[in-house]
Amino acid sequence: MPNHNSDIARIRREIYAAIADMAWRDSLSAEIDDFPDKFISLQTMRYRCCEHKEKAIIKERLRVALGLTLYEIDKHMTLSDMAKLALSKPLKPSRCTLEMLSVACDRCPFEKYIITDACRNCVAHHCCVVCPKDAITIVHNRAYIDRNRCVECGLCERNCPFRAIIQVTRPCEQACAAKAITRDQHNAAVIDCETCVNCAACIPACPFGSITAYTQIAQVITRLKQHSKPIHALVAPSFVGQFGPRGTPGALRSALLALGFTAVHEVAKDAHKVVTEEAQELQERIAAGDAFMASSCCPSFVAMIKTHYPELAGSLSSAPSPMALQAALIRQEDPQATIVFIGPCIAKKTEAANSAFVDAVLTFEELGCIFVATNINVAAFENNGALDQADALSRGFAKAGGVSKAISCALGDGHNVTMRVANGLEEVRDLLKQAAAGKLDAQFLEGMACVGGCIAGPGTLIKPNVAEKLLDRYCQS
Repeated sequence: MPNHNSDIARIRREIYAAIADMAWRDSLSAEIDDFPDKFISLQTMRYRCCEHKEKAIIKERLRVALGLTLYEIDKHMTLSDMAKLALSKPLKPSRCTLEMLSVACDRCPFEKYIITDACRNCVAHHCCVVCPKDAITIVHNRAYIDRNRCVECGLCERNCPFRAIIQVTRPCEQACAAKAITRDQHNAAVIDCETCVNCAACIPACPFGSITAYTQIAQVITRLKQHSKPIHALVAPSFVGQFGPRGTPGALRSALLALGFTAVHEVAKDAHKVVTEEAQELQERIAAGDAFMASSCCPSFVAMIKTHYPELAGSLSSAPSPMALQAALIRQEDPQATIVFIGPCIAKKTEAANSAFVDAVLTFEELGCIFVATNINVAAFENNGALDQADALSRGFAKAGGVSKAISCALGDGHNVTMRVANGLEEVRDLLKQAAAGKLDAQFLEGMACVGGCIAGPGTLIKPNVAEKLLDRYCQS
């Protein structure tokens, strides 16, 4: 779950808003070189050892916010040159969505088991007795772990009656259910893009803000100002309440049109077509004797299967996600259109990078920063109705269990299809292990990378429990 009130979130949003402001005023390349100095001078608190490191980290954050990877820039390139390069790139997300900022990583201690002050130097010395490698001795009336002998089996932790031995895991590694975060030779955390599923759970987990996502804020604003091609905004149904209690669907539509979008669509409008297709495919697979079928809406869930359980890839539904389907339909009607998806999900950026129809992805957080930079207050616009005429079940895709509920209704009363919902990547991993072993007790598996569903995505602006209530109310309306 994203931490909306931390200093890390505040700094990230200030940087996004600054880039949006400079891009909107056509002064990005002229002013961005001075931004780190101005930003540091306005900060009342220092987070790093010195001002030079603070500036170096801000520069890296700006680079990533411009959508540039380390492989696209020269080591000594200035921010203004980076801005020019970013604006000259084709409007398409990077395939690798997340980056670990090495300069910001605190290189947390990596000893897995640590003896705490709770050690009493007891007579039993269970820790010493159970250690298979004799790695624990008593030094100065306290247990001591020899790191050269320790194999991190965990027996000492489980057998200490005082719980004086604790297991310590780096927050980023602990949050990564895909086990895609490792360490380099300098003990800095690194992300393995080959195994990463882009769920972005690591971003709020890192207390130093060393993990961040590439954005297309500057590029989208440039397109909006050019007015050369129609620009369509595809809004995920989890938008409800993200821009304040008065940010009604109609007000959001008006705000996006004022920003420069040509048309605004709610993705849920075409989600029912996905439901119909998946329900029919599920019936065909059951008739053919397939073990189960997995949903294809959540890109991180799909990536988890393809990357970590490739033997189950054939179980994925062939139906496109609602975003992909709606983008394809719009491009069919308007081949020259620029299509921008707006939602709570960072993994959608990777899906868009592999799509022939989606040109850009903005999270609700990124769009909110653009609104701030352009002085657009969503609540100030009149409510002129809903975005599109979408049904409640399609809008319910934004909540865990929503896809299963919609497919169950499509199958009709009396169906005997067993369904399971994997709510969060931890559950996804557990249920996929069962599926790989042939022990999954379900014919349909819905997978959601975020606990609670899309309403708890890393690009949201409000708490998931609030978003769930507002979404339920929106579906009922």
